[in-house]
Amino acid sequence: MPATTSATSVVAVHQGFLVHERFRYLKLASLLCLLAVAAYWWHSPPGGPNGGTWLGYTLGTVGAVIIAWLSWLGRRKRNYASRFGTVRGWLSAHVYLGLSLVTIATLHTGFHFGWNVHTLAYVLMLLVIASGIYGIVVYARYPSLITANRDQGTRDAWLAELDEVNEQSLKLADSLDTEVHQVIVQSIDRIRLGGGLRAQLFGPREPLRKAFDRVEKDLGMTTRFMASQVKLRTGPALAPDTTSTVMYMAGQLAGSSQDGESAQKLLDLIARRRDLTARINRDIKLHAQMQIWLYFHVPLTFALLAALLAHILSVFIYW
Repeated sequence: MPATTSATSVVAVHQGFLVHERFRYLKLASLLCLLAVAAYWWHSPPGGPNGGTWLGYTLGTVGAVIIAWLSWLGRRKRNYASRFGTVRGWLSAHVYLGLSLVTIATLHTGFHFGWNVHTLAYVLMLLVIASGIYGIVVYARYPSLITANRDQGTRDAWLAELDEVNEQSLKLADSLDTEVHQVIVQSIDRIRLGGGLRAQLFGPREPLRKAFDRVEKDLGMTTRFMASQVKLRTGPALAPDTTSTVMYMAGQLAGSSQDGESAQKLLDLIARRRDLTARINRDIKLHAQMQIWLYFHVPLTFALLAALLAHILSVFIYW
């Protein structure tokens, strides 16, 4: 996934675009739809409504112009010196005029569909609109989720703190016990941040149950004993299934003669590392889910433009 803008900037750009200028473009889009429906109801051509009548050509032209104009949004967002309206206004128009295409294009077809380039263009248009609706939901919901997860922190700061926590954990573990140190090294190696597309969208896989069972078997501990030690030393915030490293530490340090303060500090560091890892992966996941729709919306838009051009050319050549 490419780097994305901060949640704050996303909110600043998209805040209130649906109600821009008191729903100016919703009113305009609604008016277009009402006029199209009224004209379609009034028009009674021989053979029934279809794209080849004067109304069909009119609605088709209006739809094609809207599609071409909507496709220019990406260029407009990068033209900061433009005097042709604000980005928020363009985005509001993009949403409402895009939705109006469902009515305009459907009436343009006269409800005649088949296995041809004309229907292909119509289907691609619906897919573009569907992906755009998902984008509206995402940009209305996810920035607040990202801000809440960050809690005034940043991913770079978390990564730096994670490195520091790992370093402190290794030093403390080395001072306590050689075997404890080895377990901490292995637990650090198991940390997974981000990853491929699946991992970014749904979070990296953490086979905690298998790891827990393996540690339980190797050390000859029972789940009940380890759970009681975790609760005794770390409180109820860390449940038995949280991480095999904490389980092992609880069992090893329960009867240890080492300094209890250092042991408790190590457990606290492990808990902090767990929290940092979870926050980083959730931040990555939220950003990935907020951006993934563009990987469908943009290519589908280009496919729609190509199909629309083929549709127009075929009409003028063969009709």
